[in-house]
Amino acid sequence: MNTPNSFDDCDSVEAWDSAADAWEDFVESGADYYRTELHGPALLAVCGDVSGLRVLDVGCGQGWFSRQLALRGAKVTGIDISERQIANALRHEERSPLGIEYRVESAAESAGFWEPGPFDLATGCMSFQDMADVGSAFAAVRELLVENGRLVISVSHPGTDTVHREWELDEAGQRLGLKIDRYFDTGPRTVNWSMERLVSHWESPAWRRTLTEWSELIAEAGFVISRLNEPRPTREQIARQPALEDAARLPMFLVFDLIRGDSS
Repeated sequence: MNTPNSFDDCDSVEAWDSAADAWEDFVESGADYYRTELHGPALLAVCGDVSGLRVLDVGCGQGWFSRQLALRGAKVTGIDISERQIANALRHEERSPLGIEYRVESAAESAGFWEPGPFDLATGCMSFQDMADVGSAFAAVRELLVENGRLVISVSHPGTDTVHREWELDEAGQRLGLKIDRYFDTGPRTVNWSMERLVSHWESPAWRRTLTEWSELIAEAGFVISRLNEPRPTREQIARQPALEDAARLPMFLVFDLIRGDSS
């Protein structure tokens, strides 16, 4: 993989194609509990009632969030840059048909594949932070939305997902507090997927941005921030999965609810 200063779409394709089987196991086994218990449900809640809506799921991967939308009555199209991730998504659709269409497409180039405005809602479940040209992705998705259409995305929280990030522990190994630094160090980085609960390990490119940078990219693409949501687990969720306790103390994820602005 290239150095962080030169990541591009090819690096993302290589990373997520190579990780396709491990990612499938991670999500479907329940090991990705932040997705299934926390930021995924929070993203769905912000989307609201999707029944009957035409929804574009951007960076859909193996289709987990696309399926959540379809199960709630949405007519879903999922796009992803990784052919192998889409192949896994198609296998889910073949086994349990939900009427989801999947395409191998770059989000930044997606506007060129449709006439303007075929979708009521677009979503991105932890995918926009992995895009080399996220500004173009925002702009392309905007062109695919109806007037006043919405884009709802989740990302790692800029305030806690910093370059320097370390939990301070007491003598018993309990977490006392999170030490963070270098918040304003942004740009491309390598994510090391090395957790023990993965069946294999890999690296993928991502891009860290401050809250200011996210808001500027959103505004430049012609979206207006309607609201923000910082998912927090309930006591019941923590009882089921104690590892979620950190997200009850500090925000680990951020959901943007964006409205397509007036182009005039």
